[in-house]
Amino acid sequence: MNISQSLTILSCYLLISIGTTAQEAAKSTPEKAQKEITTYVGHSFFPQKKNIGLSIVMNGLIDNIQFNSAQNSIGQNILFGRYYLENDLAFRAGLGFDWGRIKRQTADSVGQTLVEKDSLVNQFVFNLSFGLEKHISTTNRIDPYVFAQIDLTFIGKTTTEINGRTVSAAGTARDDRTIKQDGGLGFGLNAGGGFNYFLARNFSLGTELAFQLQIVKEGGTIADNQIITPLNGSTISNFQRREDQINQTTLNVLPTASINISYFF
Repeated sequence: MNISQSLTILSCYLLISIGTTAQEAAKSTPEKAQKEITTYVGHSFFPQKKNIGLSIVMNGLIDNIQFNSAQNSIGQNILFGRYYLENDLAFRAGLGFDWGRIKRQTADSVGQTLVEKDSLVNQFVFNLSFGLEKHISTTNRIDPYVFAQIDLTFIGKTTTEINGRTVSAAGTARDDRTIKQDGGLGFGLNAGGGFNYFLARNFSLGTELAFQLQIVKEGGTIADNQIITPLNGSTISNFQRREDQINQTTLNVLPTASINISYFF
């Protein structure tokens, strides 16, 4: 074999080697790029994109454990859940509605006279919470995250009705009074972090710690209307209007010492 033949064989070998290497590099490039793009790493137990999760709160001592819904910055119970926009990004939201109706009835006898008094108080509160939750890459069952959340609370008017009756042999005298007080608005801004520990796939326990800015404006005009109907004589009507408003601004740390139980599906 002469020199020219040897060079020809070596050249063919180099060309084949370069072509093979180029094909392997072309195949591996998309895989490498995909690995570089996908930077978030989570445990197989963690929820994935488009999963929905609901949470309840467990608090109390061992002999007095209670389960409640989550609470917003003003303290009203809300239904709380998450929707995963991405594997590491979740939209969190809460909804709450409280309606209270307290009724009290009393009766007392003074000689031959019966004195009765009924009172009724009505109030409602509506809450809406929403925010975003960013999860940090991890390979164990602990799922750390940071979040920011806004709370809006609408406080309805408070209505108090007091109806009094004095019953005797001569008849019935009445004293009816209605008090209406303006409601208010609460605004809360929370920013902090927390973690979930996944005991099983899509099932976790967790807790949170946040800085909280809370602004509450409650009250305003109070309208007091009283109608007195005596046994004899004309009906007396008294109407008063006054202002009573509370403006409160606080900045503090809001810990959730209780345990959040969450399930995702």
